[in-house]
Amino acid sequence: MIKKILLLIPLFSILAFSPPEKKLETFNRYNLTLLKKASSPKAINLVSLNDINPLKLSKGILFTFKNRKAEIVKIAGSFSRWKDIKMNRNKNGVWYYFLEEPENKVIKYKFIVNGIWSIDPSNEIKENDNAGSYYSLAKPIQSEIGTRLTYIQKKKNYIEFRLYKPTAKFISIVGDFNHWNPENDILQKDHNGIWTLTKRIPKGQYRYKYIVDGKWETDLYNNNPNSSDDSGEVCSTITIR
Repeated sequence: MIKKILLLIPLFSILAFSPPEKKLETFNRYNLTLLKKASSPKAINLVSLNDINPLKLSKGILFTFKNRKAEIVKIAGSFSRWKDIKMNRNKNGVWYYFLEEPENKVIKYKFIVNGIWSIDPSNEIKENDNAGSYYSLAKPIQSEIGTRLTYIQKKKNYIEFRLYKPTAKFISIVGDFNHWNPENDILQKDHNGIWTLTKRIPKGQYRYKYIVDGKWETDLYNNNPNSSDDSGEVCSTITIR
């Protein structure tokens, strides 16, 4: 049975708090023709002008790639059911593709450069594709501008746990992967009130919970009603492939 160890930390009430969303950088389509370098996927607002809709503001993710020797570059991913889509090339040799309003989950993708599939060289976040190579991963817009945070797999066996608790004073994570020890894995808080911890976890399925100022809590956006801890209470689960 999991022993819930009381931490010698005062209990603080968690206030309902909804801060303004982080403002996204805004581009118009002409800006994309002026890009000089590629970068990892970026959440942006894109302004489009056309005859039907004189002014349209779209939220999405901008993918970019640069290689002077590339004659044709396409992108394919979970958002397109792996159907390849041709990217646009600007005069500076930067290829770009804007994905409007993607689903609120991590996006797996690859570039196809002159017919050869490859990961995004500007993006360090990747995942094993179980075929001897990797996918590149793009975070959902929500993780950049909102507070509905949960974990993300950054690369093979490395998980970043994320929790929005601006009023909390101390948070640790406990689970099958650390023998439910509240002192093993302590999260760090940034200036936006987001707590994070990156941890290497072997392949497998694990139960876990957070301890927030002495109170045990599930991952709010990753509850698993079909899984419980040794006390019979609902917990969160994670599968590392």
